[in-house]
Amino acid sequence: MKSIHWIIFALAFWIVLAPFVGDDILGLFFKNQIEQADLIRLLRWDDLFLGLAVSILSLVVVTMEQGDRKHPGLKAMHWMQLMLGAWIAAAPFALNFDYMAFTWSHFVTGMFVATFALMQVTYED
Repeated sequence: MKSIHWIIFALAFWIVLAPFVGDDILGLFFKNQIEQADLIRLLRWDDLFLGLAVSILSLVVVTMEQGDRKHPGLKAMHWMQLMLGAWIAAAPFALNFDYMAFTWSHFVTGMFVATFALMQVTYED
């Protein structure tokens, strides 16, 4: 199960990185839509906090699983990852993103985070 935590960590890194890379890509292809980039600035903060929260949870869970016995707080952390993944997937629709690339990136990444967290909740003894 440790490999799943590292996959979730990599997905969280993508969540943090996507708005910074995406702003430059949108600027190259959609120069007339730059005035709508206020959403991108807001999205950077949202993604920064969400990505950091998911990555910190992943690292804490990996650290807690190093011991011989399971820590009772692991299941709660997996549930938190599940909820954060669900919000990452739902955020584009709740916040009405104008950029389809960000919408799909968030939806797919959030679904992967939520699915992997659900696998951990379901299969962990």
